[in-house]
Amino acid sequence: MNYRKLMKPYENDMITALGRFISIGSVYDESTKSKTKPFGENVDKALAFVADLGERFGFEVDRCDGYCTELTIGDGDRMIGIFAHADVVPVVGEWKYGPFNMTIEDGNIYGRGSSDDKGPLIAAFYAIKALKDNGLLKGYRVRMVVGGDEERGSGCLEYYFNKLEKPYPDYGFTPDSDFPLIYGEKGIRDFYPELRVTIPNVKSIKGGVASNAVCDEAVVELEKEDKELIAFLEKKNVKFTKRAENIVVFHGKACHGSTPELGENAALIALATLGEFYKVDSVKKIGEELQDTSGKAFGCFRETKLLGKTTYCVGIIDYKEGELKFTVNFRYPEETATVDMIGKFNDHFGTVASYKEESPIVLFDPETPLVQTLLNAYRAETKDMTPPLTTGGGTYAKHAKNTIAFGALYPGRVSTMHEANELMPLKDFYECAVIYARAINDLGNLK
Repeated sequence: MNYRKLMKPYENDMITALGRFISIGSVYDESTKSKTKPFGENVDKALAFVADLGERFGFEVDRCDGYCTELTIGDGDRMIGIFAHADVVPVVGEWKYGPFNMTIEDGNIYGRGSSDDKGPLIAAFYAIKALKDNGLLKGYRVRMVVGGDEERGSGCLEYYFNKLEKPYPDYGFTPDSDFPLIYGEKGIRDFYPELRVTIPNVKSIKGGVASNAVCDEAVVELEKEDKELIAFLEKKNVKFTKRAENIVVFHGKACHGSTPELGENAALIALATLGEFYKVDSVKKIGEELQDTSGKAFGCFRETKLLGKTTYCVGIIDYKEGELKFTVNFRYPEETATVDMIGKFNDHFGTVASYKEESPIVLFDPETPLVQTLLNAYRAETKDMTPPLTTGGGTYAKHAKNTIAFGALYPGRVSTMHEANELMPLKDFYECAVIYARAINDLGNLK
């Protein structure tokens, strides 16, 4: 079967659908959530867009009480599952193009969600449609489940599997990570340190939009203008701007919470410099030592051969009335006692931290039929022999059994997920649909 020839006629429809999809700013919105729209108005619009797309092309559609959109096609006992998400992280940083207005330039698709996860989702959808249109869905079913809350912890799939009691697939993948595939994912646990401390002349500090993205901007409101502080920041070559006489904005660089070492954390820079200038050692210590995202600087480091190193990402910061609060997105390898590690963190910094439930570790044997089938599909279409990977990222594979993260970031590409000017190369967008078509059909026909 020539899967490139199979997918070629769908390219115009794919890019048109993606443009419409990206135009929906599907960020979680507390102010518009309701019983039928649990993640807010715009996420609901995005889920409805997927439902309408499925209905137009003959899929069975279940809107799952507004938590997910489920699309099913085909006949047979074997179920192939594809899990993708319609929600996106909030817009951060300075964008060259409108984040919710898809732009194609220099061979790249720009827009929030282009790579995480609307582009790969649309590619997978049209792969299924092409198989259906060409009579290749024989003896198996394909079910695409599109969630609305992946970026905040996957409450959508929690509802889908546990409340609606939907079945797990026989084999599945989520197009929301890296090629060639991810056979292991670190565990994830957010925790929330608090510290009673007074920072002289600082009325408030606010920064960050999500726990799983490096804070790229921290806004500091001073009680009164402090020219000596400004001179100190300039001498230290700190990136900042004055928004008013008493408001200083610290600037960094956002990146995904799974790779915080690739960003510049504005919140930590603010704490380190304010703590140093105003001689508040506890604040300076937090700001400086947490810039070592591995945890070595504060005695909370762990590393294993399979899943690698611990990472700590400060995503959100809030200081007012003598209370400092921040979020830490903690990712860790197998056999890590997370509660003990958070206890060590508290002992070191003098904080008190609450924490969320763990998002479990995923670890597959690379020799299993699921892993080998997906790997072979990727290699057949790309001729790339990059070995399978493990990651610090967290995907729907943590929530859907028999499911592995499979694309769509190619080896050697720089990830722009959760960053300003998020993009997906146009060539990759079309090619991953080819890979997904082959993978789905190969999984459906496994002996």
